[in-house]
Amino acid sequence: MSTPSTASADDFWQAGYAELQGKLSAAQGEAQHLRETIQSLRDALEAGRIGIEERVSRAVAAANEESKQIKGTVTALRDELEATRAGESQRKQQAISAANAEIIQLHATVQALRDEMEINRAGEQARKAEALASANAEILQLRATVQALRDELEMTKAAKTREIDEARSLDKREIAHLQGTIQELRAELERQNAGR
Repeated sequence: MSTPSTASADDFWQAGYAELQGKLSAAQGEAQHLRETIQSLRDALEAGRIGIEERVSRAVAAANEESKQIKGTVTALRDELEATRAGESQRKQQAISAANAEIIQLHATVQALRDEMEINRAGEQARKAEALASANAEILQLRATVQALRDELEMTKAAKTREIDEARSLDKREIAHLQGTIQELRAELERQNAGR
């Protein structure tokens, strides 16, 4: 039968073990949630940018490695807790600090991926806007070229028309002059024939 002091010590260590188990379980749950978030961000980034898959894969691999490290730490702490309860408070704090550090690092990875995705979206919008502006400028330039060619064609047609009209007018005057000359020559010939 345990003495009251022994029972009190056992209760203390059991309470400490239960508290450690609760915090470690919470750390594992949050780490799992962060891994799921990283996987969701990876799926979104795969559709947005060539090459982001490699970075996401590295981040996920790092997160998985960190998760393995956390699990290893949890296992080691459980084994150590079963082997000896001496210095439990210090080891518990170290385990919690390590888990918190890993969670902070996972948070930073998630935020970095989100920021990169936003940058990719902004860059894609800028490239689309630039391409649209370039296309519009080229369309305007082509329209101006077409209009200039039309104007030049109209001017050429007008010049040709004027040349034809002037040539026709000149031909008419020349024909009239030649017809008058013919009439005069005929009249002169008739007078000469009459004089014989």
